[in-house]
Amino acid sequence: MSIIGSHTLRYGFAGRLYRENYWDQGNSSGTFTFGTNWTEGPLSTSAGAPMGQSMASFLYGLPASGGITDPYANSYAEQSKIAAFYLQDDWKISPKLTASFGLRYELPTPLTERYNRSVQGWNPNATDPLAAQVLAKYAQNPISQIPVSQFNVAGGLSFPAVGGDSRNLYPASNKNFMPRFGLAYHVTEKTVIRAGAGFFFEPIGVINVHSNQEGFAGSTLMVPSLDNGLTFAASLTNPFPNGFLPPVAGPTTYYGQNITFFNQNLKNPYDMRWSLAVQRQLPWNSVLEVTYVGNKAVRLRLPRDLNTIPRQYLSTLSTRDQATINLLNSQVTNPFYPLLPGTGLASATVPIYQLLLPHPQYVGGMTIDTNQGYSWYHALEVRAEKRLSSGLTTTLSYSWSKLMEGMDFKNPSDTMPERVISPQDRTNRISWTVLYALPFGEGQRWASSVKPLNTMISGWQFESIYAIQTGQALGFGDALFVGDTNTIALPSDKRSVQHWFNTSGFVTASSQQLANNIQTLPTAFSYIRGDGQNQEDLSFLKNTQIKENMRLQFRAEAINAFNHPQFLAPNTTPTSTAFGQVTTEWSWPRVIQFGLKLQF
Repeated sequence: MSIIGSHTLRYGFAGRLYRENYWDQGNSSGTFTFGTNWTEGPLSTSAGAPMGQSMASFLYGLPASGGITDPYANSYAEQSKIAAFYLQDDWKISPKLTASFGLRYELPTPLTERYNRSVQGWNPNATDPLAAQVLAKYAQNPISQIPVSQFNVAGGLSFPAVGGDSRNLYPASNKNFMPRFGLAYHVTEKTVIRAGAGFFFEPIGVINVHSNQEGFAGSTLMVPSLDNGLTFAASLTNPFPNGFLPPVAGPTTYYGQNITFFNQNLKNPYDMRWSLAVQRQLPWNSVLEVTYVGNKAVRLRLPRDLNTIPRQYLSTLSTRDQATINLLNSQVTNPFYPLLPGTGLASATVPIYQLLLPHPQYVGGMTIDTNQGYSWYHALEVRAEKRLSSGLTTTLSYSWSKLMEGMDFKNPSDTMPERVISPQDRTNRISWTVLYALPFGEGQRWASSVKPLNTMISGWQFESIYAIQTGQALGFGDALFVGDTNTIALPSDKRSVQHWFNTSGFVTASSQQLANNIQTLPTAFSYIRGDGQNQEDLSFLKNTQIKENMRLQFRAEAINAFNHPQFLAPNTTPTSTAFGQVTTEWSWPRVIQFGLKLQF
């Protein structure tokens, strides 16, 4: 730190090294899921029943899917580094005005794995040793939607330190400049205005990103049937009749399965924060503060699937389009058969939608992090505080806010995430805390000279914490709704745990649910909310000084003292028998507890 005239300079350097060593046996005992694949009907494209069919599959010993990985498959030893420099100038412009200017610069290094046991990225020009055979097989039985000349199986995963590539799992970012600004102005002796703004980057590395062991993790899928359920090649009795696939790092890694890899153009997310506050000193040793707070986050990381059914093949009808569902799920000759045993492409036939994917050699998606996420937040905050005097401290706070975000794709084929109310949005929140030292006993206002009673009446304190806030915005997924969405929310006097919102406009029959369609219903409604928080916690405590360096503390606490019921969100699945009902509480009923603690 240096002081130059009216300027106070603070500066420094910081270096951080993040390392994580992880060892995991994974699902080396196998994992199996049971669904409706082998028990639905009369057609394989019929809607599943609300319950029972998965249990029937289990009783038959026929999983819908399953798999096993090698022990140690998910183990890694990774590291990333961050070097940072900062400079801040606090400028005392006048006795009433102080300005602060700062700049922080961070230079992070990309994530690396000690033994290069990780996927790096995606190489669209990777040589596929199976391509010629697959294309020849496809030419014998092409589908009408994809001409032979347009059937694409090129590309594959790339790996660090292979073929002259860097060990880094993604490129470094060198533009992480973070300016900050602050201002404090004494309008009067009892009134202060404060303002501030700044940029803040999110680091990418061991903190929130991990290496990807695909290709170094031998994974074998269970393939129950090679002919869509006419006969069964594997069951719980013998789930992997062809043995286990060894790990292979190369262009065909994870063919027939889902893959994830690093975006080689990923940037550091950042947010811009700003605030303006007015603070006023009031009588009785109290303060009133009114603040506007804003935050905008951009380039947020969110996963995106690059291998989804193109939009032109999906239904745009407002009702269940059985013809499209039947078409996309109809079985056609598998051009990858029998080249990929033990994978999702091991069967002689595949659903036609598999061949419509941009990269049909993968089953279950190609996931990558993108910088397409964003959010913004605006809030008016009011805080009244009575600072400690006469044994009483209390703070009352209120916030009125809105948090919007784009952090998920409504449809996998959408080019941008949906702009929608955030699950973390809580429009109104009030919190009130009270701490009161009872004025009895030694050193207090009352009965301070009553020596025989001092031990009993001294050292008592009362504490109260009260919070009330708006509930979470609700959504219904890809539901079929035929009414006016403005009628879904019910007035508070008509809402109950058995009927939280109006369900009459929803189609609830399982056989009529949407599938293979473009979703249009928003994923959340800001005016349809779950139950909010309404809780008061009370406590009494007594401190008794035994010796100079020894104190005994007794506590009596009541959590949710007034036993307000506080519920989790209601069931929002139209096909559920509990649709529109609240079935679970998120907070405890009233809990009373006592404690005794000896401090020395």
